[in-house]
Amino acid sequence: MENINYIQIFCTIIIQIYIILNPPTSITVMLGMSQSNTVIERLQASKQICIVGAILLFAFALFGKVILNDIFCISTEAFQVGGGLFILLIGLSMVTAKNSDSDVKSDSTTQNLSSLVITPLATPLLVGPGTMTATLVKRMELPDSFDYAIIFYLALAVTMILVYFTFVLGCKFSKYLQPKVLRVIRKLVGILLLCIGTSAILKGVKVFTQSL
Repeated sequence: MENINYIQIFCTIIIQIYIILNPPTSITVMLGMSQSNTVIERLQASKQICIVGAILLFAFALFGKVILNDIFCISTEAFQVGGGLFILLIGLSMVTAKNSDSDVKSDSTTQNLSSLVITPLATPLLVGPGTMTATLVKRMELPDSFDYAIIFYLALAVTMILVYFTFVLGCKFSKYLQPKVLRVIRKLVGILLLCIGTSAILKGVKVFTQSL
C-alpha cells in the first residue's frame, strides 16, 4: 500500500511540474527567436536550456527559501514581478521588430541563439519565478523525510527529461516551417510574451497587496 502511495505522489509531481513548466510555450518562443538557425543548432540550444532549467529547479528546491529570504531579502512577489517585467520587455521587442528579410538576418536574436539560452529561454521563460516558487512550495508540502525527498527529486529529474524530449520533437518539426511562417510565429510569440509578462506582474502585485 505504501508503494502505491509513493507511485501516486511520484506521478503527481511529474504532471504538476510539467504543466507549470509549459515547455510548448518555450519551444514556440525559441522557434520565433531562431529563424536563421538550423535544426541542429536548435537541438543544441534545447539541450542547454533543459540543463540550465534543471539546475535552477534543483537549486531553488534545495536552497530557494534561504537564497531569497535570508541572503537577498527578496520576497517571492518581487521576484515574480521582476521576471514578468523582463518577459514583457522581450515580448515588446519581438512585436515591434521589422519583418523584412534584411532585418531578420541582422537581428541578433536570430543569429545568436546560444546567447539566449540562459536568459530569456531557460529563465525566466521555461523556469521563471512562478515555476521556482511552485517547485519550492511542492517540496515543502511533502513530509520532511528521506524517502519523500528521493521521490521528489527523482520526479523532478524525470520531468526535465520529458521536457527535453518535448523540445526535441518541436525542433524536429520546425524544419517543415517556412521562414515566413516563423516570422508570423515570432509576432504571435511576442504578443504571447506580453500577456505572460503582464500576467506575472499582476499576480505578483495581487499577492503583495493581499499580504498587506
